[in-house]
Amino acid sequence: MFGAILCTPLVSAGQTPNPKIVQLYQRASAEQANGGDDAAVADYLEILRLDPKLGAAYNNLGRLYYNIGRYADAVQVLANGLRIDASMHPAEAMLGGSYYQMGEYEKAASVLELAVRAMPEDCFPRITLARTLNQLGQPDKAISHLHTLVSKDPKDQEAWYLLGKLQLELSQKAFARVYAIDPNAPLAHELSGEIMESMSNTAGAIAEYKKALAVAPADNMALEHLANAYWHTGDWTAARDGFLALLRQDPTNCIAHWKLANALDELAESATDALAHTDVALKACPSLGQARVERGRLLLRMGRASDALAELLIAERSAPDEASIQILLAKGYKALGDSAHAAAANARFQQLQQAEHKAEEAHAADVIRANP
Repeated sequence: MFGAILCTPLVSAGQTPNPKIVQLYQRASAEQANGGDDAAVADYLEILRLDPKLGAAYNNLGRLYYNIGRYADAVQVLANGLRIDASMHPAEAMLGGSYYQMGEYEKAASVLELAVRAMPEDCFPRITLARTLNQLGQPDKAISHLHTLVSKDPKDQEAWYLLGKLQLELSQKAFARVYAIDPNAPLAHELSGEIMESMSNTAGAIAEYKKALAVAPADNMALEHLANAYWHTGDWTAARDGFLALLRQDPTNCIAHWKLANALDELAESATDALAHTDVALKACPSLGQARVERGRLLLRMGRASDALAELLIAERSAPDEASIQILLAKGYKALGDSAHAAAANARFQQLQQAEHKAEEAHAADVIRANP
């Protein structure tokens, strides 16, 4: 919103001021600063009676009307002012904003587009235009303007909020369309499963993924969703079988190779087989740090502490604040008899764990305060 007391000087440098108008302007400014909006309106109306061609007075009175919610009055005054001085682009922004507040979106859009072209760095006309375009059923155009805003100011919370809201609405409409086309299609079941997982209903999600596979047994997405769901719940046998099934369909899936290696490790099955899967994962995706950590864990299990440390130190460079790496480093150094480095890694692990616990406690306290 425009500031409540921002005013445009009524007399430009070099002009001879009308003493009465100057007096009224100064009084109106002081009245606005002290919350006397009605008195300020009366003074601006008197200014316009004295000089009906004074464009800045129309701008200021329109701004005042806008700020106090008298949008119809703002429209009339700002339109009159723009007929006198079409270069008052802030007045265009306020006029468009007033039309928007009144629900006259077609009129708002045409005026706001002019304001955005004239003042591309001003956030008010652009975000109001985005809201207007969404009301007109043009969310893609609205999102484009919001992307412009957040690229110029990454801390624009209002723009981020509106961007997220519009994208969520588009997602909901797209999801509804998926169901409408064929509610029994694999994609429909996969989508239901994803929504259930987001709500921590893992059992329901697994049931939906199985329904998808009943329709399309070789569907890669359903296979991956199901294997991941088992993996996240620690059902290592089902996760192992799920990733094996996925890799039969998609043998180059590096994430699946890493998670299969992890499941094999958790089940204490062949470390050699698990290590081979980390090799495949890292060959396809060299920056997959989780696979490198799993490789280090397996090498420790196999008694190859020196090789494990080499892998874990590479992983640490990519994720220095990952506690699980530090505890593995401590085990590796201990296995090699390096007590000093083992103690340092363990201390770092404890530090990271404490920081994580403090963050969790702070979040829990925030939740409690928000839900008394």
